[in-house]
Amino acid sequence: MAHLQVQGLHKTFDGITAVNDLYFDVRRNEICAIIGPNGAGKTTTFNLLSGVLPADRGKIFFDGNEILGLPPHDIARRGMVRTFQTVSLFDSMTVLDNVKVGCHGKAGAGLFSAALRTPGLRREEKEITKKAMEALKLLGVADRAYDQAGSLPFGQQRLVDIARALASDPEMILLDEPAAGLNAHETTELASLILALKNRGLTVMIIEHDMELIMEIADSIVVLDQGMKIACGPPADIQKDPRVITAYLGDED
Repeated sequence: MAHLQVQGLHKTFDGITAVNDLYFDVRRNEICAIIGPNGAGKTTTFNLLSGVLPADRGKIFFDGNEILGLPPHDIARRGMVRTFQTVSLFDSMTVLDNVKVGCHGKAGAGLFSAALRTPGLRREEKEITKKAMEALKLLGVADRAYDQAGSLPFGQQRLVDIARALASDPEMILLDEPAAGLNAHETTELASLILALKNRGLTVMIIEHDMELIMEIADSIVVLDQGMKIACGPPADIQKDPRVITAYLGDED
């Protein structure tokens, strides 16, 4: 069974169709890229998958369970998390505290435990700190754990943003243009990181305009144009698909 199944997903805004009857599957432990020209519906698709936006119709199955209509925090609890195009860290908080925020969605302590600082709460906080540090180590920014997040260069802030998503122990992560604003060296490191996530058993979906990066890391690619899927398959097939070439470069005529 596919890890994620999207069936007939549809979304309009004021009569304009952003996602049009979209179907695709994502296999467990693969890297699936969604690409397409500007305005193709890529981020809208991520917003629908993660519960940020409601769909007009369609179905989304994650691990065999339908998640369409669930709020984002419920979808995250089930194991699907995402990042956004714009990094949104709490600048005045430490890097470590920013990442710990990603863990609290699965925290089990209630208000009573929090008020009394019970031993159970202290154990949970210790475990959250441990998970947050592990995520920072994986992303290579553990040495900045106690620095203010706003003091980090943009490339490292992007890594902290991904670490925050990983701290909740997800099964699938949706990365929305993670290479945006990165230099060539940082992009190379990002490619290695995404492959490392796959090697750790995660399923990765990625929206990205850097085609060199996508062709290097993706197992499968879904191509959107004006909200519709125009191609789907491995990178080698996508590169030579005439529909994809036309969508990106225009008709020669």
